[in-house]
Amino acid sequence: MDPRRPEESLALLLAARSGRLTRRQILSRGLALGLSTPTILALLAACSRGGETPTAPAPAATPQPGQTPTGRRESTNREFVVLFVGGVPDLDPQSAYDNQASALFLACYEMLIKLKGESTFDYEPMLAREWSHNDNFTEFTFKLPPNAVFHDGSPCDADAVKRSFTRFLKMGRGPVNVISRFVEDPDQQIRVVDTTTIKFVMTKPQPLFLAAMASEYGPLIVSPKAWDEHKTADDEFAHDWFSQNIVGTGPYKPVELLQQERFVFERFEQYHGERPFFDRIIARVVPEDATRRQLMETGEAHACAYINPEDLLALKQNPNLQIVEYDTTEVDWIRMNYARLNAKARQGFCYAWPYQEVIEKVLRGYAKPINGPIADTVIGYDPSIPTYTTDLQKAKQLLSEAGIKEGDTFTYMYSSGDQTDAAMAQLFQANLAQIGIRLELQQVERAALLELAYGDTPPEQRPHFMSGAWWPDYNDSWNQIYPNYHSDSVGSKGSNAMFYQNPEVDRLMNQLKDAATEDEIRRLTGQIVRILTWDDPAAIFYAQIKKATVLQKDIRGYVPNPIYINSYNFWAMWREAL
Repeated sequence: MDPRRPEESLALLLAARSGRLTRRQILSRGLALGLSTPTILALLAACSRGGETPTAPAPAATPQPGQTPTGRRESTNREFVVLFVGGVPDLDPQSAYDNQASALFLACYEMLIKLKGESTFDYEPMLAREWSHNDNFTEFTFKLPPNAVFHDGSPCDADAVKRSFTRFLKMGRGPVNVISRFVEDPDQQIRVVDTTTIKFVMTKPQPLFLAAMASEYGPLIVSPKAWDEHKTADDEFAHDWFSQNIVGTGPYKPVELLQQERFVFERFEQYHGERPFFDRIIARVVPEDATRRQLMETGEAHACAYINPEDLLALKQNPNLQIVEYDTTEVDWIRMNYARLNAKARQGFCYAWPYQEVIEKVLRGYAKPINGPIADTVIGYDPSIPTYTTDLQKAKQLLSEAGIKEGDTFTYMYSSGDQTDAAMAQLFQANLAQIGIRLELQQVERAALLELAYGDTPPEQRPHFMSGAWWPDYNDSWNQIYPNYHSDSVGSKGSNAMFYQNPEVDRLMNQLKDAATEDEIRRLTGQIVRILTWDDPAAIFYAQIKKATVLQKDIRGYVPNPIYINSYNFWAMWREAL
C-alpha cells in the first residue's frame, strides 16, 4: 500500500486483484488519486495476476471457408473493396506516418500486439501469441508462433523481429518516437532469448510500453531478408525499395501496388494465424467525395471511412448501408508556417478562423470545439485552457501589429477532391477578405501534400497554411504533441510540417516524457498547450472529431477504435448472406 493514501491504495488493490478493473482503469484511478509510481506499478501487476493475465490467450477463431456457425450465414462473395481518398506515396511501415498507409498496413504487416476491440489500453495477439512483463515494468517478453514466415518465405523468428526493430530505430524516420521513447539502444535493450522468444529491457519502469507496441504507426515487422537484398551503399536501410514494396507477415500479401490508383491483396496461404474470411482486399484511390458516395450507394465498394459530413447525413437514410459512428482522439487543425509568420501574425490568424461556421455548417455535428491539440479523451487534457472564437477586429489589430498590410497575400494548401477542406478554406478566405487580406487557395494531390508535409523541403518553400489532423499513436498527450511540435520532429524526422521550434515547448515536452502522475501530466500538458495555442501559436486548433465508417449492410465484424481511426480489422471481418 501507498503510505500516503493507505485506504485508497487498499481499495484499488482489492479491485485490481478481483479482476473488476482493467489496466487502463487501474492506471487512470491510481494517477487520479496521486499514488506513487511504485504503487501504481504494483497495482498494475496485481491486475495482471488477478482478473487479467499478462499472458495473452490465443485469438478467437475466424470462420473458415465452408463453416457456418450457429445463427450465421456466410456469403460466397469473398472480395472486399475499400475506398481511400488519395495515394500512399510511402509504403515503408517504419517510415510512413500517414493514416491511409497505416490502414493499408493492417492487412499485410503486423505489430507484435494490437489494441483489443474498442479499448485504448487492452491488448490482444497479432504476431506475438503471448506476452508478459515483470512487476516493475522494466522487462517485456513476447512469444512468437513457431511457424511464422514473411511473404517472401523467410522465417519470422526472434532474430528477425530484433533486426526489424533495429532497422526502425536506427533509420530514425517518421514514427520512430513511438518506440525510441522507450528503447534508445536496440543492440542492448532488445534480446533474443531463443528462436521464438524476444525480450525488451527498459532502463526504468515503462508502463506505457505495451500501449506503444500496439500502435499502428511504426512497430510493424518487416522482412530482414528483403532489407539485405535491397540495401545499397547510399541507402543502408533499403528505404527506397520498401517505400514501393511490401514484405510483411500479415494475413494478406500484395499482388498489385499502384500507389496512386489501387492496392490489391490476396490471402497469404502461409499465414501463421487463423484464415481470414476475405480472399481478396482491394483498396481503391478515389479522391472525389461525390464518386466515393456513388460507389457506396451502388454497392461497387463495401467500405469507406472518408465520407464528408453532409453526405453522411444523406447516407443514413439508405437502407442498404450501415453507418458506424464513434468518438475519437482526433483533433483537426490548420498548420501555420513558423518560419514565414511571426507570433502576432499567427495569433491574428487564429482569431480570423470561422470556428462556429466550420463546426455547424461544414462538419455538421461530427465535431465539437477544442482548446488545443489534446482531445478531451486523451490523458493530460486540461479543460481550464480557453478556446478561441472568431473576432475579426482583434484579428485585424494583431495582423497590423505583425506588419501585415491590407492587400497582402497568403497561401493555403489542402488536398484536392476534399469538399470539407475546400469549404473550410473558402470560409477562412471570406473572413480574411473582410479585413483586407487575400488568401490564395492551392489544391494539390494528396500524395504531393504528404510528400511536402513529411519531407525535408525547407519552410521558406512551404505554404503559409496547410490543413492537418492528428491523434496519438497511443493514449498519451506527449505522444500527440511531440511528433508535431518538438523541434526534433521537423521534416522527415516526424510530423512537424511547419518547422515549429520553441525552446520552452521543447523543454516542457522533455519533462512530460517522464511525468509520473496524472497531475504532473496535466500540469505540463497545460503549460505546453497554452504556448502552442495562445502565446506562440503553432496552428489553428478548431475541432475534436467524431468519426463514421460507411459499410454495406451485409458486412459484419467491423469494430472501430478511437486510436485506429479510419482503419479496419480485416482479419475479423466477414460478409453475411442476407
